[in-house]
Amino acid sequence: MGETAVNEEGDQPQEESRSSFLSGSGIAGLAGFLLIGIGFTVPLDQVGFWNVVLIALGLPVAAGSLAFKWKRSGKIAMANGAMTIFKIGGIVAFGVTIWFVSLLNSLGN
Repeated sequence: MGETAVNEEGDQPQEESRSSFLSGSGIAGLAGFLLIGIGFTVPLDQVGFWNVVLIALGLPVAAGSLAFKWKRSGKIAMANGAMTIFKIGGIVAFGVTIWFVSLLNSLGN
């Protein structure tokens, strides 16, 4: 009855947790920018719709999937870094979507 729960994150030194956060965000960002680079360079269809989709969703999909994978494997700091990139990617995806809809509207005029 006198046992206390040990905080798992408290056992790690601050430097190791910080470097894991930075490496998680770096790997997730690199994977996302790789997908965005593929969207810019490889023609996926004649119109370019799937290229815009890959450019818009490359960063959040890569970061979200890596965050989910790292969270399940217990690498919490790396998952937090990937979630930061996921949030940045969501903002980028929103901006690209607004730009694409604006572009389509200007074609109709």
